[in-house]
Amino acid sequence: MLTLACFLLAGLLLPLFPLSIGVNLLLQSTRPGRLGQPQTQAALILLMPLAGVGLIALGLALAEDQASTLMTAFALWGGATSLLYAFRMLSARDGRIWLAQLYSSALSLIWVGVAHQVPPLLPALGLALPLLPLLFLLDSLARRFGIARVGLYPGLGQRMPRFSTLFIIAVLVAIAVPFSPSFFAIADLAFGGVGRHDLVTLLPLGISWLLWTWAGTNLLTGIVFGIPRDDLQYPDLKPASAVAQGAGMLGLALFGLFLVERAL
Repeated sequence: MLTLACFLLAGLLLPLFPLSIGVNLLLQSTRPGRLGQPQTQAALILLMPLAGVGLIALGLALAEDQASTLMTAFALWGGATSLLYAFRMLSARDGRIWLAQLYSSALSLIWVGVAHQVPPLLPALGLALPLLPLLFLLDSLARRFGIARVGLYPGLGQRMPRFSTLFIIAVLVAIAVPFSPSFFAIADLAFGGVGRHDLVTLLPLGISWLLWTWAGTNLLTGIVFGIPRDDLQYPDLKPASAVAQGAGMLGLALFGLFLVERAL
């Protein structure tokens, strides 16, 4: 029972539907005050997976060697949650909602790896960290235009080239394109579990990854591309800010190399 309690608490942080509803509300919050600040959101994105991994480790320690059936059930639950939120991303129009659903879809896959003896800490960080650049860029859009919403201000690629370049890279990194940390995290989860339960491992990983790519294309199409509106001002990022955010993405690339070294 203690193991089940630990796993359920972990399911609040490494989201399992419907336990994931609370996390989604937190990450979607736009209320005035500290909770709606991007720094607070970034802290949540980093700390929740770490706490979830710690609860899983505690549950496994309490269960000793008798948690295999329970872990298989949670792996199926995590895979189903990932697919659910990946499908929901296709219709998300608000950037905060899109990001929260990607968090839920990505971090629920940790359960698939844990059930197949994949150490969860680095994959959890590899899936969570790449969300941070996109979080801050979406907040920048919200501060400029009042809301980070697809279709309200198309054509940023023409009017805000520095921002758009970083935004494209941030979206690609978040949806786990090859050579991003999240890609290597997905590869670690896949190759670690594929020898044990091929279908249970590869089906949610593969389909979720495909749907993230589709959803990312929708996000870029509605914001970066298209014809700019004449009734809006499009203030681009200052060069210093663009360099700082680019340096952060370079740091993520180095973390991706660390994940590769670990996986090999």
